[in-house]
Amino acid sequence: MTEERDLHPLEEKLLVYLEENGGSSDTDIIERSELPDEGSFRRAAEWLLSRELVTEVSRDEEEFVELGPLGIGNLEAGITPELAMLREAAGGAGSLQDIQKNTIFDRGRWGSAFGSLMKTGHIVKDADGIHLTCEPAETVFQKVWDLVYEPLAAGGELGMALLPEDVALIVKDRSPKRGKTRAEFSVNSVVTRMLDITAEGRIALKAAKENITIGAITPQVLADGTWKNARFRRYQLDIPPSQIHTGRLHPYRQFLDTVRKRFMALGFTEMRGSLAENEFWNNDALFMPQFHPARDIHDVYFLEDGIEVPHPEPELMERVAETHENGGITGGRGWNYSFSRQQSLKTILRSQGTALSARTLASNPEIPGKYFGIARCFRYDQVDSTHLPDFFQVEGIVLGEEINLRHLLGLLKLFAEEIAGASDYKFLPGYFPFTEPSVEMHILHPVLGWVEGGGAGLFRPEVC
Repeated sequence: MTEERDLHPLEEKLLVYLEENGGSSDTDIIERSELPDEGSFRRAAEWLLSRELVTEVSRDEEEFVELGPLGIGNLEAGITPELAMLREAAGGAGSLQDIQKNTIFDRGRWGSAFGSLMKTGHIVKDADGIHLTCEPAETVFQKVWDLVYEPLAAGGELGMALLPEDVALIVKDRSPKRGKTRAEFSVNSVVTRMLDITAEGRIALKAAKENITIGAITPQVLADGTWKNARFRRYQLDIPPSQIHTGRLHPYRQFLDTVRKRFMALGFTEMRGSLAENEFWNNDALFMPQFHPARDIHDVYFLEDGIEVPHPEPELMERVAETHENGGITGGRGWNYSFSRQQSLKTILRSQGTALSARTLASNPEIPGKYFGIARCFRYDQVDSTHLPDFFQVEGIVLGEEINLRHLLGLLKLFAEEIAGASDYKFLPGYFPFTEPSVEMHILHPVLGWVEGGGAGLFRPEVC
């Protein structure tokens, strides 16, 4: 049994209230007890719960919606990007580029709205432009405005339980994830508990009332002799400490998450893979010959002997080997050398994100289909203020029966505008062992000038 000297003055005040009033909610105790503030109540409650002097009779959790920074901006604009885009399309706007000329929202917000409307099926896009599939007033985004924005603009509280399922899903999806602050909504949980005093709590309270308990030795206590007939409250070392939340996402991680979100808004499916890879997927499946100088450029990190990743299927290994040696069934001539299967199975740290694309192409992907990956890659480099031995590559592939160079340049233009936020860009011829033709995209940075934005091309038949 807990002795009376264990009771802190805050604990005693809480026990007194519960003894006099019976089971009570957090809110009632904070408002009506003699505890000075909510923080004091929280501390006393946790202490007493840990000692089983009070018990939690019930717990109810309710979620409430608030507007985040983007939502406040929408409210100030008087409309959301989705509703604005629907109205622009209904008014005859023929393309995303036409709509993005409206400066009520920036290009990134328009792009995200376009992806959301395509995903929900409220608009479709064809060669003639953007078309509505229903009236703007019939969309879920109008319901979001009516059921979320308008009540919050009026200054009231809005519980998630009051929202229809389709509206609640959008609110949840657009509330901030860990480490992110710029979001349209904020969903906060409010927990209400009912607490009551236990039999042990009554005994401890009765004993505390009958005795003087001292928590600190002061000059006055020593001078007047109070300490002679008092009990000293002992230190309780097993009380759970208050939580300290110090973690936060690194700015670069936040940037990568933003890139991921924009690709997914454009309808891409994410590719993922292991950091450890074998040379087969990293190079050979991409038709990079084992003697090619491009492999020297990568300067890969080889893992110790005995560390392996799953081998490719034997049939696939033989097909790739034959393609390297004589072209196989591709119609090409290959590289005319003896392909080493042993070298192909050496384990390395992934040196290029295209390894994800190679694995995806070999896994019967959907056609038509769009895939992207944010791949952490490793290459030897001298470490300084701008270089590390690891970095991230954004990789993407678009599959279709009639994909050509014009489609590729159109996609690069879209990425320059929607992902990089660039308004000035150009395309230059490039070379990559696994694509033909190949192209490099350069974008104009306001301070750095022209910088390379990425390489691209059409996969050679030997890869596909």
